[in-house]
Amino acid sequence: MPSGWRAVTCLPTTSAACTGSSKRDGKMRGVEDAPLACLDANVFLAVLIPAATTAAREEITGAERVLRAVEEGRLRGVSTTIVFGEICYVYLREGKPGFEIARAAIEAEPNLKAVAVTAPLAVHAAELRRKYYSKKNAFSYNDGLYLATGLAERADLLITSDPHLLGAGELKAIRPAEYR
Repeated sequence: MPSGWRAVTCLPTTSAACTGSSKRDGKMRGVEDAPLACLDANVFLAVLIPAATTAAREEITGAERVLRAVEEGRLRGVSTTIVFGEICYVYLREGKPGFEIARAAIEAEPNLKAVAVTAPLAVHAAELRRKYYSKKNAFSYNDGLYLATGLAERADLLITSDPHLLGAGELKAIRPAEYR
């Protein structure tokens, strides 16, 4: 598991040192040229609460690889701020402590940007939902927000285990297990 994502082993009362990483210790190289990936909440959840996911083992391992690449600066990450709501919900549903530590680790990651939902982003997400939703493809509004965020930020790819997002055509989408 990436060292900056140690939050899963930390208790809610643990100090901020629990979320330390090599970047904050001054051991990181520049990441300006690293590819930019839009990350779905399921990438974080596979690492933070693997028992709560239905993802296959190779997807969990892939998610660990993705977050390690972000932490090491080989990949830049972007997500929408709804990622915090999705992660919080799973912590609450599973009765697990530690959400605030997980949130702090995500917010402190310098190679990861959480984009706030603005009116134009929300409208674009609704348009994407309208485009992709069908009885056979339950493309959600949240799916639209991740895709709209990736497009707005000019991401190189979208990393998700969500089949609804994997089928969207505007942005190259891969499963965590496909990331190398």
